[in-house]
Amino acid sequence: MSDCAAVSHSNTRGPDPSQGHVHRAGTVTSWDSMAQESKLDRPPPSGGANPRTATTPAALNVPPWFVAIVVPLLAVGAITAAGYAVSDLIALKNISMLYLAAVVVSALAGGRVSALLAASLSFLAYNFFFIEPRWTFTIAQPDEVVALFMFVGVALVTGTLAARRSEQAEAAREQARSTTALFEFSRKLSASLGLDAVLTTTVGHIGQSLGAQTMVLVDDEAGTLSLAASEPPGLSLAPEAVFAARAARDKRVPTGLSTAIIPEADYAFLPILSAQRVVAVFGMRPLVPDQSLRSQKNGILVPMLEQAAIAIDRAQWARASARAAVSRESERLQSALLSSLSHDFRTPLASITGAATSLRQLGDKMDAPTRDDLLQSIEEDAGQLNRFVANLFDMTRIESGALKIRREALDLPEIVERAVTRVRTIDPGFAVSISFAPNLPAARGDAVLLEQVLFNLLDNARKYAGSDQPVAVFARAEDGEVSLSVTDQGKGIAAGDLERIFDKFYRRGSGDGRAAGTGLGLSIARGFVTAMGGTISAESPAARKRGTRFVIRLPVARGEAS
Repeated sequence: MSDCAAVSHSNTRGPDPSQGHVHRAGTVTSWDSMAQESKLDRPPPSGGANPRTATTPAALNVPPWFVAIVVPLLAVGAITAAGYAVSDLIALKNISMLYLAAVVVSALAGGRVSALLAASLSFLAYNFFFIEPRWTFTIAQPDEVVALFMFVGVALVTGTLAARRSEQAEAAREQARSTTALFEFSRKLSASLGLDAVLTTTVGHIGQSLGAQTMVLVDDEAGTLSLAASEPPGLSLAPEAVFAARAARDKRVPTGLSTAIIPEADYAFLPILSAQRVVAVFGMRPLVPDQSLRSQKNGILVPMLEQAAIAIDRAQWARASARAAVSRESERLQSALLSSLSHDFRTPLASITGAATSLRQLGDKMDAPTRDDLLQSIEEDAGQLNRFVANLFDMTRIESGALKIRREALDLPEIVERAVTRVRTIDPGFAVSISFAPNLPAARGDAVLLEQVLFNLLDNARKYAGSDQPVAVFARAEDGEVSLSVTDQGKGIAAGDLERIFDKFYRRGSGDGRAAGTGLGLSIARGFVTAMGGTISAESPAARKRGTRFVIRLPVARGEAS
């Protein structure tokens, strides 16, 4: 089976080496025919030795043909010398049996060709040195002719069986190595999170297993095939290699090096196919010049690319799903923002417009208290609009990363007092009780941001719990942090909404009866607190089965003056 063939997913079973086909859900790809048509495999090395039997010599950098020739010569020569030396002392009746050992050794070391050579050399040596008349190839006795040819037959059978046994053992070892490599590759792919990690794992493991330079090319958002990962990193492609990669993607056949399609390219490219589409293009170039792709660990490349296809397809779908989720969330936020602007901006603008129109048209006919009420209404609505715009600006700073944080020791009593004063400018009747635990350490953070957080929490309590219900602000040291809580006595928040209330544009209630606001106050509060290195959470009910408590936790200032 050719390693260089298009790869496709399997929902039924894996490749069948005996048939040279890979069966897929709705797709059958003939690896052997594709390799033959693409001329991907070159003839085996000269010398006739089976490549799989040359594993050990290759590991020692010894050519297989050298082993196939030298081992029979040495083995037959050693047996001949030993037999000739011993025959002068002891009469050996079956010295030909010793030559079988040379045939077996040659078969195990060099394969069938080596065994055949050893049998031939043994035939000649036995005839020349040990059969009368010696020192000639003439055979005087007929029984010696029969014995000699029986020896040749036994030697050939023994050598063939030994060579086959050696090949089977080598095949079993190769299969074990392939299975181990595939299992390790599967484990690495399972641990890879994201498309980039999957591609890096693919080129790294296959390149190491095959001893080749490898790369993976994928289509970007514009549909352009581009290099996404390579081993070693930093590889680049010549123009003809780029054309070959595109051809592999478009025609779904192997292209490039050692193929009939753009053979001048310095890499061979294979399309990695899922059930419906080309998920990527795999490129490789053997590190040994002119080495055929078949000789690269025959049989391991295809199953590795099959596993990679599944992982790449899964990662690409996950990335597409994540982008779709982000798009949906963006559309939701855009819709919420437009809804907030249309509702919460239009109301104060309509009030300001109405009051200004009344003053312009009827101002000289109104008494002073009425004019003052209208002017106060304009001022309050303008202030509300200003807070809406400030909230939008703050959220923009948080999301863009433009928020500048000052980390200093905080004077909590002063910050709390400033936040309460700001709320009372909106609602003079707002009731607040403030208390601090004794020996309270200074918290570390940004005074301006913390004041805005407290203002948002107090204003939220005023809107939803009512200004007639007192709000409690309490600070204490807890577990190495400074805890600052704001507790109201409203109806509370359902358990399922305790985290959702920190989402952008989320507001409890609906319709015109909802409290005025953009739905950004708590989201901004969490963003500011997180930026200061703290946390904020909501608890409900707070006390006596009602109310909500917001708890801010900030780090303690170490060695910083407050």
